[in-house]
Amino acid sequence: MRKYLVWIIPLFLLITSFLLPKETLARSLGQDSTPSATEVIQAVNALRIANGLNPLNTHPALMQVAQWEANAIAGGAPGHTRPNGLTLGQWMISLGYPLAGDLSLDGYRSENWVAARIVDEAIQFWLGDGPHTNTMLSLDRSDIGAAVAVSDQVYIVIETALQTSNGQMQTDAETFVPESEDGATQNSLLPQYIMPVIVSPARPDGDVLHKVQYGQSLWSIATAYQTTVDQIRVWNNLDDDTSIVEGYLLLVQKGATQPAPITATSFVLETSTPIIASPMSTMPASTPTISIQPTSTIPIEIDEPNPSSARSWLVGLIIVAMIAGFWLALSIRSPE
Repeated sequence: MRKYLVWIIPLFLLITSFLLPKETLARSLGQDSTPSATEVIQAVNALRIANGLNPLNTHPALMQVAQWEANAIAGGAPGHTRPNGLTLGQWMISLGYPLAGDLSLDGYRSENWVAARIVDEAIQFWLGDGPHTNTMLSLDRSDIGAAVAVSDQVYIVIETALQTSNGQMQTDAETFVPESEDGATQNSLLPQYIMPVIVSPARPDGDVLHKVQYGQSLWSIATAYQTTVDQIRVWNNLDDDTSIVEGYLLLVQKGATQPAPITATSFVLETSTPIIASPMSTMPASTPTISIQPTSTIPIEIDEPNPSSARSWLVGLIIVAMIAGFWLALSIRSPE
């Protein structure tokens, strides 16, 4: 009987290789499948929909930027690396993307990257601070691109941006893209994120004051308060050459009416403890973050492996193979 037992193991392996899907077998052994760019985009849009926001459209220019970035990071480059010294906004414009916003501050665009095994890890990490959350949940976004690259780790990158309302390039867009490598370095200190302007309420005297946040410009502030850059300069005695910086307190409206008290509870977003990974951002230490308080969990539906199902397959096949081998050994055993 013993000499026939050597057939049991090959028989079992043969049955397993034909009947058990390779993906299921790999997952049953604890191996995570590499996420796809489509899964990343679906997860971000699911998060936006759960927050009452419109999903983002996939744009080929942003997909190209994301893939280049992911490949560069996987090849050992630091995060937020750009070709030829371009800024992120300049790069998108050079690829034909009709970027909206103040182009002197690189427009409404931002980028997240992280080393993560699955999409859910990436999303939870990005929900750990304001700027990364803003990349996914900003109102000033219409399009998205994503990419995944693998080397020693799995690197996930997303690019989000807002295109112009008419889908055409801004008339002065070309002036913001340098024609040479020397010119490309001039705007290298532009912020990696454009923070949205949150309108402040009026004071009892009717004046409205706005504290400038990182990445905001007179253009974006004037647009939010429905006034002009020139009017803000007049009210605040600013010369044409004066640049505003983070922390400036600007008078942006006069004679405004105070809003009615807000009685409804404002929506807040829960974030889990971020997964510790390699540094993800080149944001300066003084960058303000969005206040995020834990109250309720936002579900992110992502298909993941089902180890219990795979184990059931394996156990069933082992039992079948053992019974078949035992029956075979008994049926052909020589009489004593």
